[in-house]
Amino acid sequence: MPAKKAVMAQKESATEENRQASSFADSSTTGSTGTATDIERVCELLQTFMSEQRSKDESIQREMARQEQRWRSLQHQFGLLQREVQKGQFTAETSGTREEEQERQTQTRILRSSQSAVLTQPQQPEQLPAQMLKLLNGQ
Repeated sequence: MPAKKAVMAQKESATEENRQASSFADSSTTGSTGTATDIERVCELLQTFMSEQRSKDESIQREMARQEQRWRSLQHQFGLLQREVQKGQFTAETSGTREEEQERQTQTRILRSSQSAVLTQPQQPEQLPAQMLKLLNGQ
């Protein structure tokens, strides 16, 4: 009997092995289908990610171009402002010089006028201050 039990045990073991092999084959087939499905899903996720990344890159490029344009505009405005300030300083310096020159010319005219008035008119001390006042006032 022990031989019978051994044969039965072998048959049961073979049947069990067949079931396991069949189960393994089923799972392999299902696994490969599952794996194929998983690969497809990963591909879809990757494509979605790449599409989103591309759109982000494009928006970043647009933003960089916009910022570059703003920067150039700001530089241009700053340059204009610098020129305006320099021109204002030059004008102030020039106008200061012009005012000084006008003052010198006025003083020179007064001196010449007073000298010519003194030479042409009799020199009476009381008339000289009045004539000088007239010349200073531009009369």
